[in-house]
Amino acid sequence: MPVYEYQCESCDHRYTLLVRAKDSEELPTCPQCGGENVRKLISSVSVVRSASDKEKDRGQSLAEVDPTKPQEVAQYFKEHGSRFGDDDFRGTDTWHDAIDRVAEGGPTLDE
Repeated sequence: MPVYEYQCESCDHRYTLLVRAKDSEELPTCPQCGGENVRKLISSVSVVRSASDKEKDRGQSLAEVDPTKPQEVAQYFKEHGSRFGDDDFRGTDTWHDAIDRVAEGGPTLDE
């Protein structure tokens, strides 16, 4: 049975439901406010990849980055960090903010 993601137009609540194929065309009511004005969202998909495939891709794309240029390194992590899965490149909001700042040409931690 597929999992669908919905958003209520009345209260903006987002939720997911496991839906039987025969019920897939019926829009459910919002579990938060009971509203009937909901829309089905286009959800992201997950691709399962082996650790060796992740490592191979990471090595190929990272080889193109000049490690002496902080902007290039930050841009690499900004563009490719989530590509390798949730287990890679985790960080705090502060870490992500720093990556964004350096990728946009801002100062590094050393400056």
